[in-house]
Amino acid sequence: MGRRGDINVFIIGSEKIASYKIGIQQPLRYLEKNGVCRFDIKSDEEVDKSRLAEADIVIFFRTVQPEAYKYLEMAREMGKKTVYVIDDHFIAMSPASDIGRYYHDSTRRKTYVKFLKNAQTVKVASRFFANHLDTHFKPNKLVYFPGSVDFSIISGLRKNRKNEGKVVLGYEGGRKPVAFEPVIEALGEVLGKYGDQVRVEFCGYAPEELKDRAQVHTEPYDENYKNFLKRLYRSNWDIGLAPLERTLLHDCKSNNKFREYSACGIPGIYTSSPAYEEWVQNNHNGLIVSGTSEEWYKAIVQMIEQPELRQSIKDRAEQTAWEHFSVEACAERWRTQILMP
Repeated sequence: MGRRGDINVFIIGSEKIASYKIGIQQPLRYLEKNGVCRFDIKSDEEVDKSRLAEADIVIFFRTVQPEAYKYLEMAREMGKKTVYVIDDHFIAMSPASDIGRYYHDSTRRKTYVKFLKNAQTVKVASRFFANHLDTHFKPNKLVYFPGSVDFSIISGLRKNRKNEGKVVLGYEGGRKPVAFEPVIEALGEVLGKYGDQVRVEFCGYAPEELKDRAQVHTEPYDENYKNFLKRLYRSNWDIGLAPLERTLLHDCKSNNKFREYSACGIPGIYTSSPAYEEWVQNNHNGLIVSGTSEEWYKAIVQMIEQPELRQSIKDRAEQTAWEHFSVEACAERWRTQILMP
């Protein structure tokens, strides 16, 4: 890995968000250990002008606050490189939701657009999102690549023992009631067809329609990223479910579930959407399905009845994860595409 001294990076944003840890903190810590950069992060309220003056690069993470944008203007006047990092298309959120109303506030919306247009570099995590921003907002420079998986977190862990003769399906994550609508119907048919030969585990969101089924088990979601990844790895699921809505907001999402399932050795079934189509080759490192319950049912049955397919998908998905989503791979992209140019 080539070096260019000790690049001073200052990040403005929240360090509590999981996407900060997997998208920024993990790769920059790796680069810091290798002498490429040093970095720290402050919230919008904690920034002072002297810290801006010390930095070579100022990164603005997910903020849409006018106060934060003033720091971008200051940084530009000081000749600093400015980078805007986002993993959601905020104004594609429904204005009917609480979070959507927050981002659709006229002042925040205008600030978001100013960040997109005036930061020297805008960094996103998917090709579709990058293309959409390029078409509609014309940022100065766009960079896109997904976040990282810290394999050291799961290294040496033991997976749960397999229950012989039983196939375990799982989902771990937040609420996705609309995305799960076709999956609920498909799972209902699967549970009726296979009975006790199948077990379904939900960690976090669990559809109300399935909670009371004897083969369905639920656990609370752990917001701590390391705990989340360890639990997912230990689960040893035979099949991971990854439904996703087809809206502009969700089309701009990153490949989170594919990245996590693949790193943990879980063969997954994914909604046909830009978030997954860029990375999942059908029947190779995952299954891609349309949004119909019939397609979900067929894919789940195919996975249940073809253990050799599950194994081959698992192996190829793990290979994809190690090649593209390791901290080292993500750090190299940060170094060559953001820090060094």
